[in-house]
Amino acid sequence: MQELQTFISVYLPWLRLAGFVILKALLIIILGWYLARFLSKKVHKLLHSRDEILANFASQVTFVALMIVCAISALGALGIQTASILAVVGTAGLAIALALKDSLSSIASGIVLIILRPFKKGDMIEVNGISGKVETLNLFNTFIRLPDDKIAILPNRNIVNANIINATKSPLGRVEWTCSVGHGSDIERVKDIITQVIYSLDSINKHREIFVGVSELGMNSIKFVVRFWVKREDGILKAKSIMIEQVKKELDKQGIQIDSL
Repeated sequence: MQELQTFISVYLPWLRLAGFVILKALLIIILGWYLARFLSKKVHKLLHSRDEILANFASQVTFVALMIVCAISALGALGIQTASILAVVGTAGLAIALALKDSLSSIASGIVLIILRPFKKGDMIEVNGISGKVETLNLFNTFIRLPDDKIAILPNRNIVNANIINATKSPLGRVEWTCSVGHGSDIERVKDIITQVIYSLDSINKHREIFVGVSELGMNSIKFVVRFWVKREDGILKAKSIMIEQVKKELDKQGIQIDSL
């Protein structure tokens, strides 16, 4: 009985104080988490109308920054000196920065891409030999949807140091095709047939130059190169496919054999 009274008189106040401190730290974390989510959503909503990629990036940065502040505040509530925490965080941060320099480089590159904004969501871009539509950009990577509906995930550091071709700003795309016909074919007749087929396409842009000409004389064939412009929204590959099919049909009618495509 005496031991119970001693425990209550000595340890109970300490347990109450410890419980209060732990509860306070938990409340800071929980409330901080809800506040971070609330503010990150507000930032996303505020910027979404301007640029969805910027909105996603800024909301992520807001959430992470607020959670770091909450974590430090919670540790301070537990009685740990904030100055000591910052010193440890600084030392650990240096070690982590050296170990994760590639990841940190991607974060810095993501910030550069957000500031310079060479592309936005939905833009058709080509970078490092990969072509597709921009889906999103986060702290580390840029997601690009490829023509076959796969997703390419590229580190931001690779994109910021690469040559970026943004095709979205131009509503037109150029179709280029080469074909070879027999040496005995009438050059002018072949050019007329190909030109007429191109002008029959619905997606052709008639304000841009159409080029059909001989590019090379082979031992047994004449090679033609064809260039014309179509509306990008109608599909460059589709226009090229229709053109090749129609050219083949018209040349067959004239008895002109295509040796190779």
